[in-house]
Amino acid sequence: MKRTTLFIIALLSLTTLNAQERLIKISPFHFADATFNISVEKSMKSDYTLNFSGGVHLLEDGWDARDEKGVTSEIQLRKYVLNCKNSESYLNGIYVAPFAQISYFRMHDIYRNWIYEYDDVTGDYVGSFLEETNVNASSKSGQAGVVMGVQYIMSDVILVDFFLGGGVQYAVESGNRDRYNDIGSRFYTGVMPKIGFNVGVKL
Repeated sequence: MKRTTLFIIALLSLTTLNAQERLIKISPFHFADATFNISVEKSMKSDYTLNFSGGVHLLEDGWDARDEKGVTSEIQLRKYVLNCKNSESYLNGIYVAPFAQISYFRMHDIYRNWIYEYDDVTGDYVGSFLEETNVNASSKSGQAGVVMGVQYIMSDVILVDFFLGGGVQYAVESGNRDRYNDIGSRFYTGVMPKIGFNVGVKL
């Protein structure tokens, strides 16, 4: 978590650099996944920009002894190919962007399963008991691919940013999660879609 804090501080420090344009964005839909994701985009030369993003995932449930923590960082090299309106801003329009992402995730949970017993001879129900399993697992993953998107700056201040695409993810997993497959993409190796939506401000 210390590394994540330092990364986000470094990310925000980019806004103090002498650049023509800078944007700060957050992803509102990540809140539903208990994740805070922030991005900083800055213009380079011509119609190229760099978009840096970092996220922190934190979920603790005292009732179910559920605990999840994770961090992620990503960089996109954006090329704006079409301007949305008559504007001198390079950060406003349709773009294509190769990206690279690295992530770390770990989780603990207690899985509960009722076991029902039957008599082998008569087939009658004889009882049941609750089986509890402590599951601890972690994953380190890397992802690379390409997205296409559109970013629109309204009144030269407020912006929306939507992109979609995909790439390939490779995950290295450890722990005892092999019987449980409901954690989703964090432990997945293979081709994955990528969809994002951000809102933010222009500085």
